[in-house]
Amino acid sequence: MTLIEIMISLVLLSIVGGVIMRVIMRQQRFYQGVNQIMTQRGQLRNATAVLPVDLRSLSSIGDDIIAATDSSMEFWANVGTGAVCSVVDNKQVAMPPATLWSGQVITSWNGYDEPQPATDDVAYSVYIYNDSSTLGNEDDAWKKYTLTDIHHDASKCLATFTTAGDLGQMRPILEVTDPAAKTDPVTGGPLSQYIGVGAPVRVVKRVRYALYQASDGKWYLGFSQFLKSTSDYGALSPVSGPYDPYASGSGTASGFAFRYYDVDGNEIASGANTANREKIARVDLIARARTASNVRTAGVQNGATAQYRDSLAVSVMIRNRQ
Repeated sequence: MTLIEIMISLVLLSIVGGVIMRVIMRQQRFYQGVNQIMTQRGQLRNATAVLPVDLRSLSSIGDDIIAATDSSMEFWANVGTGAVCSVVDNKQVAMPPATLWSGQVITSWNGYDEPQPATDDVAYSVYIYNDSSTLGNEDDAWKKYTLTDIHHDASKCLATFTTAGDLGQMRPILEVTDPAAKTDPVTGGPLSQYIGVGAPVRVVKRVRYALYQASDGKWYLGFSQFLKSTSDYGALSPVSGPYDPYASGSGTASGFAFRYYDVDGNEIASGANTANREKIARVDLIARARTASNVRTAGVQNGATAQYRDSLAVSVMIRNRQ
């Protein structure tokens, strides 16, 4: 080959190589942009998938909602549900095993691990339905107790809610105290004489979800639990994010916002008093986020790039409003 032929070959090779590299770089930028958008949408879905599980089972009329602002909610989250199958020493209630031989589910921990109140720093409470003395539901109420411990016993409530196939299964025994330090005049214990077999039971813990700015300067939806040792909430742990920054005021686009409505669809002001919190029938969750860096999106002219923005809104109906 002559020198001219070699030079021509090198020029053609460089042109072809440049075209190939340009295509590869475009593909790389495309996949990086798609990955950022998918990550962003995944974070939007995470927040709107976790919160509704806790919100749907709340009882707004039962004061489960402690505080409601435009960027946070504090409430009693349902940890477990069940029914009383035996009252022990007027200070303990036994519940059926979590897995019954019949396949029915009466005791459930609602996706949470079974509480360990004796060793856990988290504060747990128990609501037990008090049927009271009058026929009808005029004087019926959910009586609140402090959960001090849970242990297990296979010898309790063998004749209620269970069959021979459930012999040997451990029954959770809830030890409770009255936070007001009151005793029933008949039983002499914290449990009322009108709490008996079949009474519904709810185990709850106090939690908080809030939009907050982390040490990296970004905004996340965080979760924390109320602790016995400090009588306050622990540090917020990120559930999902990052989101757009917090913004206050009417019509502003905050990174994660809570909106509250009554049964007629009328909006209730955030931070409302107790009477208004009891009217909450629907909670709207609005999440807004953007990609970490600029990506080329549809509609952008001249090859310009920008951060891709997206949002997701979910309406959660609170089931227990009466």
